[in-house]
Amino acid sequence: MINKAFKEYTEKMNNMNLNYEAILSKQKKGGIKMKFKKKKILNIAAMFIAVILVGVLSTQIYAKIQWDIEFKEYQNREYATGTGAIKEAIESGYNEVINMDYIKQDGISAKIDSLMLSDDHLEANVHFIFDEGIELNSETLSFGYAVYDDENNIYGISERIHYNDEEKRYGNYTKYIYEDLGVKYNKKDMHSIQYNDSSSYGNISAEGREIISKFSMNSIKGFPRSKKIYIRIFDLGYDMMNISEENSIIEDFNISDAEWIFEIEVPDKFYERETTKLTLKEEISPIDIQKITLTETGMVIQFKSKEFRDTVMSGKDMETGEWEKVQKELIYITDGEGNSYSPTSMGTTGEENGMKVTFNISKTALEKQLFLNVKLNDKQYTSELIEE
Repeated sequence: MINKAFKEYTEKMNNMNLNYEAILSKQKKGGIKMKFKKKKILNIAAMFIAVILVGVLSTQIYAKIQWDIEFKEYQNREYATGTGAIKEAIESGYNEVINMDYIKQDGISAKIDSLMLSDDHLEANVHFIFDEGIELNSETLSFGYAVYDDENNIYGISERIHYNDEEKRYGNYTKYIYEDLGVKYNKKDMHSIQYNDSSSYGNISAEGREIISKFSMNSIKGFPRSKKIYIRIFDLGYDMMNISEENSIIEDFNISDAEWIFEIEVPDKFYERETTKLTLKEEISPIDIQKITLTETGMVIQFKSKEFRDTVMSGKDMETGEWEKVQKELIYITDGEGNSYSPTSMGTTGEENGMKVTFNISKTALEKQLFLNVKLNDKQYTSELIEE
């Protein structure tokens, strides 16, 4: 098989016969009179080229065979599917996924609780319940996740970090999913076909063996208008840190190699969404607003502020109660009826001092007056949000 492949490869890519003829043609006409020594040198040169090509080709063939084996193993993995639909929220942008049952594998039940989707932001809550006997650290539980739609538009894929993967078992999930979906991609820039520019993950509650985790994705160019979205959850695990006087070691523990695939019907309101751009009636001096967008599913405020970013980063040095109080007052939305809306997510962007904050506020809120409230350095700022 290798010899046949080698023959096809050399004929197609290198055309060795023509190359050899080209070498011979440089000798004076009447090749039959060429000295034996020159012929021998040319033959040795041709053989040397062939040996190099065999070595290169053998490596390529081995890599292809190895990949086929690994991908076959991936295709034979344990996985289960579940379906659901989004219940449209009435008062806010919180969107519950209904008609979805827990999927159970390896003693782990999982389902998608909620999904929020706007032009440039996606956010989902994943609900896990772990059977007794499963080793678990709820504080450091993590997993890989992928989001794509019914037309195989890849919203984003995020793989779990493995600190001690000596066998290199992990790190190919992105390629596996591409191959599984039949998506073409640039091997030199695997992530170029994904819509998301940044993503984040965290556990938002943990009671006993029941954990709710949230992940989010942001896109500068905007997510597609999809009628059906798929969410894959895979590679569940956790890590633990062993600290001693000599050194600190992070150990990684795998919980399950199973995969959960959720299919979610998206209502018309989501994929026919129209974006309204807002601005501040009066500037808030400590923050430089770059963009405020509002859709049927949520509000996103993007701005630059060194003071704001420094305050957010200082949270790591505060007591939990103190930071929760600061965070609650730091930025929020109020309406003309006295209702208050806290951020659903808040984080930095790739730009210097860049911040991005999202709220579960839908377009229906425009029927009331909306106000942005910011508190920095014990000074309160308020400005009305108006359409551009």
